[in-house]
Amino acid sequence: MKKESHPERILIVEDDEPTQEAIILKFTHLGYSVDCARDGEEGLEKLRSGDYSGVLLDLRMPKMDGFIFLEKKQLLDEFREVPVVVFSNFSQPEFVDRAIHLGAGGYLVKAHHSIQEIVDEVIHCLKDKQCRIDR
Repeated sequence: MKKESHPERILIVEDDEPTQEAIILKFTHLGYSVDCARDGEEGLEKLRSGDYSGVLLDLRMPKMDGFIFLEKKQLLDEFREVPVVVFSNFSQPEFVDRAIHLGAGGYLVKAHHSIQEIVDEVIHCLKDKQCRIDR
């Protein structure tokens, strides 16, 4: 399968290195450009300095968690429209509702999806502006 060239650049905000590497591999195999951050603080720095089509965001991370990342991103007018898909092991409705309220377009429970399914959902979200929300 030949790689397609995509103008899309994805920011992955995830502190688990094996998960990060697996996601990078899937996106780059499809021709996407990928940058990574290990926590919300680094993620906001990268968001400010890059031109991203979307963000894949974990919630539980050191320094700054995903909820605080979402709160701070909403305060940055120029990045408010960059879609965010949360992927987390938290499946409780209050976590899902809070992430959506803070501006996440999608919410995927890690345990319910393979890495390929997560990547496919992010691509679908970016292309069709319809993001899946696991409830």
